Amino acid sequence: MADGETSYHETLLLYYEEEVMGVAYFLGLADHIGGDGVREKLELLAAVEHRAAELTRPLLDKYGLEPRDEPELVALGRSHVARHQDLSWPEFVAHMAERYPAYVDMFEALERMAPADDRPALEALTRHEVAAIDFANLEIAGEADSTAPLRDYIDTPAP
Repeated sequence: MADGETSYHETLLLYYEEEVMGVAYFLGLADHIGGDGVREKLELLAAVEHRAAELTRPLLDKYGLEPRDEPELVALGRSHVARHQDLSWPEFVAHMAERYPAYVDMFEALERMAPADDRPALEALTRHEVAAIDFANLEIAGEADSTAPLRDYIDTPAP
């Protein structure tokens, strides 16, 4: 396997695992960050992570890549909750709006590494981060339907 393929496969596997961890992370945060409708919003964010993993999983299967066991990934995701569990909801969504654009850059870099036939699934992976950022910005702006980008993403058909 060429070095580029190794890097692509390793990154693909890592990003898939991070989506599985993300589900546990957002569900874990739901136990700590409160407020009107916050649990439901965090559960939607977890559902977006789940959908991103679901849309990416066929690529792992295509290359014979084996993620770590789900209980291990869930435990890792839960371990990241402590970093943000003491934030208020407004502080958390501000964190999302500030930090998550860097993830878009990382996902786009993976797209550039990928063979052309993998790109539709990876573009869908990137869009999950865009949906989260759009949600955060709408939430900060006080939009009544801030979760629309999340719901739209969850309904994304497989590429």
